[in-house]
Amino acid sequence: MLIDYENVYWSLKNNYGFSLEPGMLVDGVRNLIGRQGHVVLMLAYADFDHPEFKGLQTELQRRSVEPRHVYSVNSEEDRRKNAADIELSLDALELVYTRLDIDYYCLVCGDRDVIQVIKKLHTRRKQVHVIGVERTTSKDLKQFADAFSSVERILGIEEMTAKAGETITPDLAFLIKKVNCLEQSRMAFVGLKLVTTRVLASLRDPQSVVSQAISEGILETYKVPNPSNNDFPTTACRLNRAHPFVEAILDTKEAKGTEPFAS
Repeated sequence: MLIDYENVYWSLKNNYGFSLEPGMLVDGVRNLIGRQGHVVLMLAYADFDHPEFKGLQTELQRRSVEPRHVYSVNSEEDRRKNAADIELSLDALELVYTRLDIDYYCLVCGDRDVIQVIKKLHTRRKQVHVIGVERTTSKDLKQFADAFSSVERILGIEEMTAKAGETITPDLAFLIKKVNCLEQSRMAFVGLKLVTTRVLASLRDPQSVVSQAISEGILETYKVPNPSNNDFPTTACRLNRAHPFVEAILDTKEAKGTEPFAS
């Protein structure tokens, strides 16, 4: 699996306003490609010096993905186009000759420049599955691939956008699903501190996500007695299940009266 992380990240941010979390992309792609067999190698390409990607290398390594730093700024401080694509292409061609055991390649990218690499892989009887952002992936690239899957579908972006009428960020979607799981359990209440410090710990800025959810009416807060100190009640939270974002994520708008599922 070779991931042009820059391509996917900026395509999602520019087209949907999504700030991509590495775990969402890596886990989603791995689950999809894992159906074809064991994933033996995962590489991700980006300019990790860019402020947007601070801490990204560590997050990728935690998921057994090898980061490949791509220097993408020239002397005029302009971003070099396709720098990650070039590195990805070179690695793919090298793997053809050094890893004869690999017969299925997953290229997570979107530029048509990769077509020549796909042609070369085909001459070596390798199958190529391209995964890219639907709105920005080259049509020619889709045609040359043995299979194509959209990042939007893997992350559930199309469904979230279509149902809510507005864009739901992956972080908010993650929060909604996690809080829903807690509410479906037999907990007396869901503590706001629990959500912020533990449930959303994998996100880069859990506090901002929680604050956004509260300000937009997705999450409601209320006070419950604190067994340790009656003078300082605990702040609990619950989903506003009438909010369109919550309805969209939990798919409850068309099924009023039925219990929302946990995921």
